[in-house]
Amino acid sequence: MSTATGARPPVLIFGAHLAALGVLRVLARHGIPAFVGDDTSNVIVRSRWYRPAERMLVETSDPEVLADYLRSLALPGAVLIACSDRWALAVSGLPADLRERFPASIAPYDAIDQFVDKDRFRGLVDRLDIPRPWTLPVREPGDLDLASDADLAVGFLKPTESQVHNRHFRTKGFFVESRQEAVRLVEQARGKGITFMLQEWIPGDTSQTVIIDGFVDRHGEIRAMLARRRVRMDPPRLANTASDVTIPLSDVEACLPAVRTLLQATDYRGIFMIEFKLDERDGLFKIIELNARPFWLIGHIERAGVDLPWLSYLDAQGLDVPTSAPYQV
Repeated sequence: MSTATGARPPVLIFGAHLAALGVLRVLARHGIPAFVGDDTSNVIVRSRWYRPAERMLVETSDPEVLADYLRSLALPGAVLIACSDRWALAVSGLPADLRERFPASIAPYDAIDQFVDKDRFRGLVDRLDIPRPWTLPVREPGDLDLASDADLAVGFLKPTESQVHNRHFRTKGFFVESRQEAVRLVEQARGKGITFMLQEWIPGDTSQTVIIDGFVDRHGEIRAMLARRRVRMDPPRLANTASDVTIPLSDVEACLPAVRTLLQATDYRGIFMIEFKLDERDGLFKIIELNARPFWLIGHIERAGVDLPWLSYLDAQGLDVPTSAPYQV
């Protein structure tokens, strides 16, 4: 990627909501020119730092659509940062001829797809034998026949593509009161191309959920890691984190072997956020999901001392990536 001598290359941010806004704010504090390529009217456009790219593109998961868009730009080069699941798929699958002009610190396409598709993620953690909640794929109503009434009572319907589901239903899943309700919801979702898993709900309050954020560079080295404990979700039970606190990594030491196994098995690169919940019935931290992109509270943890957008910016350009110092708890 060619730039003027000594000039910092700009960043093209693909995203519209809080994760993208957090990235934009962090990069602005570094003095890095940043443009938003997402064709949106969402919250990011109200930031004082918001600058639209010369052309805009509606969110896509198709690498070829994104490639055509990037080729059309007069911009000589830029670092790409994808801030949603769909954008991450598009950026990770870009053809080789664009990766020098528009580099990104991001995991391989197949890895991203395994994290976005929660059924593929289920298969991955099964194969790696990472502690996880019991899960049954539900692609059509008949699959519910494999679940007992007791399974339905202690489980919830979790969409295999959470962001797609949220756009249609404004929720991250459904608890059901009866088998009939479960069948109705599965049929309704099928009409929109959405499938579910019936997943065991691990008992325990919100504070049993811990989140490990971090960064892996292009050499496979973990350069940053931070732990958080969830305080509140809105709405409760099935939602995104609305409030949390940073905690010592030593509090989640039991999770770290699973984190390293998962990252190594997928040739991971870039920003990650991995959610676990402590199951007090057996004392195990069980993995819930991995988000292979910036997340809502990325600005929060930058203030605590772990600046993931900056590490991503450096790594994308092939520059040295420092190991993060201890963060504020």
